[in-house]
Amino acid sequence: MMKPIEVEHQGTPGGGASLLERTNAERDEQVAALFDRHYVPMCRLAFVILGDHALAEEIVMEGLLKTFAGWGRLREIDRADAYLRRAVVNLCRSRIRRKMIEARVHAEARGRAPRAKPDWDPESHETNRLVMEAVRALPERQRAAVVLRYYDDLSESQIAEVLDCSVGTVKSQLSKARSKLEATLGHTMSGGMS
Repeated sequence: MMKPIEVEHQGTPGGGASLLERTNAERDEQVAALFDRHYVPMCRLAFVILGDHALAEEIVMEGLLKTFAGWGRLREIDRADAYLRRAVVNLCRSRIRRKMIEARVHAEARGRAPRAKPDWDPESHETNRLVMEAVRALPERQRAAVVLRYYDDLSESQIAEVLDCSVGTVKSQLSKARSKLEATLGHTMSGGMS
């Protein structure tokens, strides 16, 4: 009769970490590395979309929590940054929609027009302020596409993955956004957006 093979686990006399404990430790290391590499760039991305530093940080932390919570469902762990970027962009878009609804409801409740958004940072160059205002005035999907393309420097296929749409839709959204920006900003800015 054969003797069964003994497997040692942490907490047992022989020591050694269990598979689950090793997997959790590896996951925690990967999430920490993801945070270290992508926290600041994701905050900048969220700020460009939202225009609010504190809200951008809040969105990125929420995106990191979603990424951590869904870690076991990720098919390609080495592409966790793409999952995080999608989460951040989608959370930004949701926040924009929520703010628009809240502003409309408050305005209706008070019987007046929504309050104008505050101006861009006074120390910033006038051109930057005008461009940021024009980008923030775009519909949220076009705004996200423009920020991902021209700020985050993603390809159209990468943007399609983040926005969960086709490349053709990305091209269409970028084309519409460029037309609106050109109409808003005039011909002086259109040369740099092609």
